[in-house]
Parts: sequence; structure tokens; C-alpha cells
Amino acid sequence: MTIDIALQTQIDTQILEQGAFVPLEFLLDSGRLIHGDYEGWRRREIDSLDEVLMGSPEKIRTQLESAAGYALSIGLLETPQTFYAWISGAIDHGDEPLRISADARLQRLIGSRYVPAQTAPQLDLFFDNPVVALTNGIVRSLFARNMRDTQRQLDRLYAQAPNHAELAAFDRLLAALGHLDRPIDDPRQELEFLLDITPAAKRLLGWEARDLLAPLWRQLAQALDSQAFSIAEPNLHRSFALVQAQDWPGASDAVRREPQWWLHVPLCLRLAQSSFYQQRRSDALQAWFHACWRAPDQAAAALDNRRQPDTGISALWQRFVDSEEELSPGGAAAEPVLTAADFPAWLLLREPGLNRQLGIDLATSDTSAEEAYRTVHRWIDARRGNRSEDELALRKTLQAHHPVLFQYLKRSASRLLRS
Repeated sequence: MTIDIALQTQIDTQILEQGAFVPLEFLLDSGRLIHGDYEGWRRREIDSLDEVLMGSPEKIRTQLESAAGYALSIGLLETPQTFYAWISGAIDHGDEPLRISADARLQRLIGSRYVPAQTAPQLDLFFDNPVVALTNGIVRSLFARNMRDTQRQLDRLYAQAPNHAELAAFDRLLAALGHLDRPIDDPRQELEFLLDITPAAKRLLGWEARDLLAPLWRQLAQALDSQAFSIAEPNLHRSFALVQAQDWPGASDAVRREPQWWLHVPLCLRLAQSSFYQQRRSDALQAWFHACWRAPDQAAAALDNRRQPDTGISALWQRFVDSEEELSPGGAAAEPVLTAADFPAWLLLREPGLNRQLGIDLATSDTSAEEAYRTVHRWIDARRGNRSEDELALRKTLQAHHPVLFQYLKRSASRLLRS
């Protein structure tokens, strides 16, 4: 089957991080569904998601059908999910399930999850184990945000299994419920608290940890609304909190609101991540380019990271690394070695069509790497416009200042005929 590469990358990333593909999670990640609207739906303030999904329903259905087909093609099993309303801090299982969509196909697509065969629901031989029942009940109460019921069942767990390995974690998550809708007096202390509880929430609640954590991170983001970015405390910024809440449109906006955001690598990496999840490739590349120019070593580490969600950019980075070895055999001292700072110019040569999406003024400084980017950008324009004299002059400039990139330029010239 065929599937858009950006969509496939996002599905693969979710499976890698969460062990399953959840279409509802995909809608939240991609900005098709704002988390505040999702919460309104769970509280029955919104009748169905048809009212709040962003974009054409037909396009969303087609995209989800493609995603579901891909998930099935790689061996995942479709399992239905039923969503109930949050009523007064609890999930009301006695009421009718929430309606996802008036479109039966969309109802099924969004109301499913796709899991590996070995994790599909099976007969639990320990279902009647009271400790297992209690821990499952605590988990359900936590993601329902039912503080009273969580406390009641946790007290019983302390009595029945005082050495249970997750008692401390459950205690911390119960404390998190008390932070909901509470004014934040000390954002720094709240940040430390949320970073402390996040691993336990993800381990115990799975993908539904978002229901508990996202509102807390958004509260912190609101408390940090007037806080300027500080390189001394890069995480004490609205953009960091919104990334943790997986509010990708909000995170992108928070980064761009910061004056000269492109000078700060943490902001660049946050914009790259949030743009990837919104399938805004040119915005992600813009952020990656700035990161490469400002801090090549940090950018290289992020691109090399095995947990890098954007596997598309990771694959391009690996080709770049391989091309450096090919074009400068033996690391000849007479030729400069390519670094991450040269990645933007290299990628522009590899994909000349990018020069229509990324402006020449993206490079704002006079570093040699940014000058190489500008030279390549002008050369693509000159070759595309059949300005032979300008093209020759720019080739000579690149050859004089960056002979390794010039070698790649000679191999790349034919791509312009197809761009």
C-alpha cells in the first residue's frame, strides 16, 4: 500500500513511543483536535467531535483510513475503544458512551486503537486478585481525575499490599490531582514537580497519561506566559510546558513569540518537534537549519538521537554523514570537513526545490556555513533562470570557500532539471 511519508513517520513514532497507534492521539498530535475541545467533549459540553475537528472531514477520514491500513499492514490488530463522559470528576460508565462522529466510518476509525498481537486483550488468570483489581481501579480513577475514589482505593492498597512497588508513584499522581485548577505560586517548583511525576504517569497510565498531565502543563504554561526565555533556565518557558502538554500549535506559537528565537537552540529544537507533529516540514527545516548554524554539536546530537521522532530528518542526516565520508576520503587536511553547520547547504543541494520554500534571508549571520547556504541558494536561482554567467561565478565562489560542498554541487546539478 502507499502512504504519505510524513504520515507514516508520525505513526511509526507513536508506535515506538507508546507501543500502539491511537487515531485519537494522532488527531491531538497533528492539531486536528485541540485538547481543550477534547476535554469539552469528555465533559459532554460538545456533542461530538464533528463540531471541533480542524479541517475537511473527508480529508481527515481519508488520512485516518490510510493510517489504519498502514497499521494493519505492519501486523497491528484493531481493537475498539469506548469513551465515556467525565461527570463530576469521574467517568460515568452508567451513561451512554460518547458519540465520536455522525459518520459511521469516522466513528469507527477514531474509536479504535491498533496494538501488537501480543498486547491484545486476553483472558487474565489473575483478574480476581484483589491487589490487581485495586491497582487497575486506581489507574482508572486517576485518568478520570476522581481524587476521592483514587484516595479510597489507594488507602485499601496500602492496607492490603504495604510493600507494593508502585505505592509511592500512586501517591505522587494523587497529589497531582490536587494541583488541577489550583493557582501556581512558584512556577519553578511546579516545573520540578511535573518533571518528577511524568515518568510514573506515562508508565502507569499509558497514552491516557495525557488526560492527567496535559491540563497541569497548560496551567504551568499560562503561569509562564510573561516569562522571557532564559538560556540559564531554558525549561522555565511557556514553549517547554506546551511541548510537554503536546500542544504543538501552542508550542510553535510560543517559540515564535520569543524575539530572535532562532538564536536559542532549545527553542529551535522545540519548533522543529512541534512543526514535525503538525506535518509542517518547511517550518521544521527552518528550525533545524538555525540549530545547525548556532550550535552544530548540539544539533548533531539531536539528529543522531535514536529517539528523534522525525525519522525523515534523521535519515537525511545519515545520508549527509555518509556523503561527507564519500566526498572527503581519508579526511584530507587540505579540504574542510563537513559539520552539522553545513547540513542546510547540503540539503538545499540535495533538494533544490526547497529554495522556493526557504528564503535566502533565513541565514542571518556571516558565518562560513550561512554564506555557503546563501551561495547555494543563489546558484539554484541562477541555474533555474539560465543565467550562465551568474551560475559560473557562484560555482567558483563555492569551490574557493567550500570545496567539499562544491563536489556535491557538481553531482547535484542535474536535480535542478527536475525541480
